[in-house]
Amino acid sequence: MELALLTKVSLILALQLCPKADSLVPPDEDPLAINQEMRQFLDEKIPVRSPDSMNLLNTLVSLVFDKGAVNFSYVPETKTSIETFSEGRGNCLSFTTMFVSMARYLGLDVRFREVEIAPTWSKRGRLVTFNRHVNVAVLLRGSSYVVDLFPRVDRIEIGGRIVSDERGITHYYNNKGADQLANGDSLRARAYFCKALKIDPKAAFVWANLGVSQGLLGNWVEAEKSYLKAIALEKDQMIAMSNLAKLYKRQGREEDAAQYLDRVEDFQKKNPYYHFSLGEQAYESRQFEQAIEHYKAALKRNSKEHNFHFALAKTYSKVGNVSEAIDHLKKAHRYAPSGPGKNRYSQKLEILASHPNDGKIHSDALSTVD
Repeated sequence: MELALLTKVSLILALQLCPKADSLVPPDEDPLAINQEMRQFLDEKIPVRSPDSMNLLNTLVSLVFDKGAVNFSYVPETKTSIETFSEGRGNCLSFTTMFVSMARYLGLDVRFREVEIAPTWSKRGRLVTFNRHVNVAVLLRGSSYVVDLFPRVDRIEIGGRIVSDERGITHYYNNKGADQLANGDSLRARAYFCKALKIDPKAAFVWANLGVSQGLLGNWVEAEKSYLKAIALEKDQMIAMSNLAKLYKRQGREEDAAQYLDRVEDFQKKNPYYHFSLGEQAYESRQFEQAIEHYKAALKRNSKEHNFHFALAKTYSKVGNVSEAIDHLKKAHRYAPSGPGKNRYSQKLEILASHPNDGKIHSDALSTVD
């Protein structure tokens, strides 16, 4: 199906599944808007725009994290650019939204960027949420740079994709909907998800979340349609598949449920991060031999993931296998992208090299890396 037609079909379904008149639908707002206070701040702090764009970018990064300026700090809350600037805090999406709006005021070419990270989950009220990540892509001098939740500029090396403002704003409304779900307000959550889908009707993750809100409202038919749409848009939409299977089991449709549970199980077996998560659970339970087997299974499916190698290094140190621990720490360093993680690996390798005959030092050095 052609992209334009797919978008149109998705939008039609979104309009069908969302109330035509809903007083809870949030008013139109521009999360990227910049106000006079922000303009004045930038004009005072950077009165002369340097022709050197990299210098301008580094200056802005410093201002965002400077205790005497914005002093940004992380909290798990989604905010607009103006709110993030005013309060000096927010999540990765809040940070990205604020930075994009400020950088564009200064004349920099900046975009939203969806980032490939190891899957993580968190508990929010009655819900378990799957966490995604976004940051800022900066295009200058024919190169691409990234600004994230740390005070520096790095080259974009691996993973991720630059996306449109519409996609970024879709993430904003989706996050606001998830906040409402966590607060127990399924009606308002549905309104936010519908708002997000009207902006980007091809966003499979929003369709999956709309299904959750419809299910909590007792709208089983609409929930099923939402989950099926998510899967149609993204064949490996595991959240939608898992929730759809639960819905079918609740309805006594065991065969339909089994079909999707089998697909989820098959995906998990092939997914290195699933095995990594099992390893993490075993490690936390101090079942180190089991953790090693799970981490090895993860590496069989992705041999260049530095987090897997470091996890093995840390676990081998716990069971006294220093040589394997050092080997995997070296591989973690080799595959890690430039940044604090690679630097920490270097520091630990230096510690190990300076104490070649002390197994206890090896173990302690490895165990302190995070």
